[in-house]
Amino acid sequence: MLKTVIKLLVAAVILNTAWRVGSTFLTYYRFEDRLQEVAQFGGSRPVAEVREQAVKVSKELDVPIEPDAIVVRKTDREIFIDASYVDQLQVFPGYYYPWEFKLSVKAWTRAW
Repeated sequence: MLKTVIKLLVAAVILNTAWRVGSTFLTYYRFEDRLQEVAQFGGSRPVAEVREQAVKVSKELDVPIEPDAIVVRKTDREIFIDASYVDQLQVFPGYYYPWEFKLSVKAWTRAW
């Protein structure tokens, strides 16, 4: 009986960790996808406006990133959005592991 309880507790901890880590990475991939959209549709906008849109997306998704950590660059034919942030992965109840996420998206723009 005690072995079964211990096995269930270990399974519960593993499932909890997988859920929390998976949720954090899902947020990262959603953020990356939304930044890709911002880059694709930001070709005709000024850099400051694209950056504001990226900051808005980070707030909508509750990404723990400072606005200064989002960098937008444009050339004649490309737009780049680079961002990095550290999120706390809960790998065990009460134990957090800092994980650095780095994003870099690029989109081609039309030459007007």
